[in-house]
Formats: sequence, structure tokens, C-alpha cells
Amino acid sequence: MLVRRRSVVVSAVLCGVFAVAGCSTTESGNAQPSASADLSAATAALWDPCSQISDSTLAGLGLDVASERSGILGAEEPGWKICLWDEANFPPSYGASVATTVHTVDEVRAKTNNIEFKDVTVAGRQGVQFRQSNYDADEECNFVFPTSSGSAQFGIINTTSKSKGVAPCDRIRPIAEAVVPNLPK
Repeated sequence: MLVRRRSVVVSAVLCGVFAVAGCSTTESGNAQPSASADLSAATAALWDPCSQISDSTLAGLGLDVASERSGILGAEEPGWKICLWDEANFPPSYGASVATTVHTVDEVRAKTNNIEFKDVTVAGRQGVQFRQSNYDADEECNFVFPTSSGSAQFGIINTTSKSKGVAPCDRIRPIAEAVVPNLPK
């Protein structure tokens, strides 16, 4: 059950993931990968939510510090720095994620699976709220904000009725309010 729950949270986090591969022709007839070194450097330079958000902040927000996971099921994703936590009061049905990425808010908007976009202001910063079409409104919510390196995304997913007393967007807002002021502009 825990693996299924984590997989569901991971799929919510991946809503903005796009393929980032390209080729350039540096010699006639020889296609060479051009994005891998640049993507690796860009990924390394991203703000890391796992190391930049304090345990006291997480605990104060009702997240289980001991449940922290980085990447996607333990694997790092090129172009992303992802951190996930279970809710302290509702494991394993409610999970939160904070991610930074080289991808832009416009790329998130362009993904056809992302729907119900609304402008939001959190901690004085303009962003966008949305959800994925494969989740109901009472199951998932995401906020995404532009950054100098791409964007930062906050997500929450709720997969059981046990904890549906709090709307996902209402639950992710205080997490975003606590973290957004620390994000790179």
C-alpha cells in the first residue's frame, strides 16, 4: 500500500516533467547530444528543497520529517530537484512535494493533462494553481511559480477519503506560504 501511495504522489510531482533531450550537428552528418552536459549543470544549480527547507519548518507544517524522499522513488530526475513528505497526521494517504525544475510555468501550462489553471498570489509572489486531469479536485492540487532557473512547484495528493476534510489547495497553501519566500527569484 505504501509503494502504491508513493507512486501516486510521484505521478503528481511529475505533472510538469517534459523530455529534455536534443541533438545538434557539430559535424556534418554526426548528431551529438547537446543537452546532457548543460542539463546536468542546470540540475546541479537548482535550489534543493530537501536541503533548503528546515526540519522545524516541515514539522511545523504537519509534515513527517522522517518520511522525506528525494527524486522519483529514490532516483534523481534530470532537470529536477524533488522532495516529498508524508503528512504527519494522515499517512499514507496524504503527501506533499516541493520541486524546482529547469522547466517553465509556460511548459506546465502547455501539458494537456494539466487543467483548471488559476492565477494565485502566495507570499506576495505570482504563480499558477492547477491539477492533473486524472485526479478529482478533492484529490490533488499544485502551485507553480517562476524562478530564474525555470520554476518551483508545490503539490499535494490525497488518495483516500480518510483525510478529504481539507481541500488539497487549502492544504498546500500554507506549505507554499512558508517556503515561497526562500525560493530564488
